Amino acid sequence: MDEEVAASESRKETTEVAPALIAVHPDGHHVAVAVGPDLRVFNFLSNSAVSLLDESVNQPFHKDNIRAIRFGAKGKLFVSAGDDKTLKIWSPENWKCISTVLSEKRVTAVAISNDGLYVCFADKFGLVWIVDLNKNSHDKKPIPLLSHYCSIITSLEFSPDNRYILSADRDFKIRVTNFPKNPLNGAHEIQSFCLGHTEFVSCLAFVPAQENPHSLLLSGSGDSTVRLWDITSGALLYTCEVAIKAGLLESNGNAEEHDHAVTDLCTTLDGLLVAVAIQSLQGIVLLSCNVSAQTLSVAKVMSVRTHD
Repeated sequence: MDEEVAASESRKETTEVAPALIAVHPDGHHVAVAVGPDLRVFNFLSNSAVSLLDESVNQPFHKDNIRAIRFGAKGKLFVSAGDDKTLKIWSPENWKCISTVLSEKRVTAVAISNDGLYVCFADKFGLVWIVDLNKNSHDKKPIPLLSHYCSIITSLEFSPDNRYILSADRDFKIRVTNFPKNPLNGAHEIQSFCLGHTEFVSCLAFVPAQENPHSLLLSGSGDSTVRLWDITSGALLYTCEVAIKAGLLESNGNAEEHDHAVTDLCTTLDGLLVAVAIQSLQGIVLLSCNVSAQTLSVAKVMSVRTHD
């Protein structure tokens, strides 16, 4: 019976299609889209698809669902990774795959250091691995960096000054780890924990602000909130109940919170607005971020209503 259950779960995993992912290049000229195992990049200037080149494989470049895509190092690098236990590092300059990294487990999140020297990725068992991009080999071997001890990591971020690497997980916590001078020996010094979410943490984003450029962090969660943190101390500065403010969830919590989970968020370059995606909302919620007062408020709910 156990074998039948395992086989059934395996079939479900192989037939599942991962949610669509979108990543926009910092210059705004390119957008990358992943649906299932398919990866596409579009050029807005030429209004055409970009030809990706990976000399190691034929298309598709990934053999299973892609779980993470992102630009990094001010747009000089692009990374894609997922269930095929493969992480690919691309150069947006010519859209050629410059390195293929093999993971022992399925990849759940990726991050690129802002100086472009390192790529980190998390696997489904809560391990974070680091890849040194200074090494000249095409196939680079990842090295363990830190661990969340069997908790699935949902998001990875480098702080803007590269002092910290942040990891969020399904056990409601955000860990702020000091990024060492020699990360290939592991990262063992924890700066803080950001604790307060009551469901899984789904996404992280830093607030770009002149007054406090390195320590203000936004997080979204399955508890239908967006929270503002000081990562140096781990202090919770503000909680915005976005699902309630957007009219999707009553204040007495009659509906299931998972139906209104925050699935993604991003900030404008000036840090004044935060775009928030909610699972049950066909559209986005725009939050206004007051950096001086360290508060968040709903500026607008932009919904797309379908017509019969």
